[in-house]
Amino acid sequence: MERVKPGLTKKLAHRWHGPFRIKRKVEEFAYELELPDKSGYRFYPIVHVSRLKEVNEYPSRPKTRLTWEPDRLAGEYEVEAILDDRMPLSTSTERAVREFKVKWVGYEEPTWEPSSNLSCGGLLYDYLRAKKSERRLQMVQVADED
Repeated sequence: MERVKPGLTKKLAHRWHGPFRIKRKVEEFAYELELPDKSGYRFYPIVHVSRLKEVNEYPSRPKTRLTWEPDRLAGEYEVEAILDDRMPLSTSTERAVREFKVKWVGYEEPTWEPSSNLSCGGLLYDYLRAKKSERRLQMVQVADED
């Protein structure tokens, strides 16, 4: 069903309601639509054929949403915890690159990894926030000693 709200341009507006089921054929070129209860649609349910558009159904597309689990790619591991960080100079670019000491799930030895290799934004955020508050506490303690 084509529609455009007042003040909107046809070119940019979403112009169709629906999809609706056809309840019955009223006349040769008029159909009555089955409108859902409490839908908020404010139009007469009997419409002309020229105001209707057929819904395309594709049998190859799934009708229900499938459950999805991320694939474990080769070389992708799960981070258990971030233990420490450092800023060594990169040998190739001679710039400081931040590295994190990472404890991996299922492995005993932690490794140093550049931040570009990590995809654990929540753990990184929590670690950096905790480290920042720890530094603030140390600064307050140093100021109290003086």
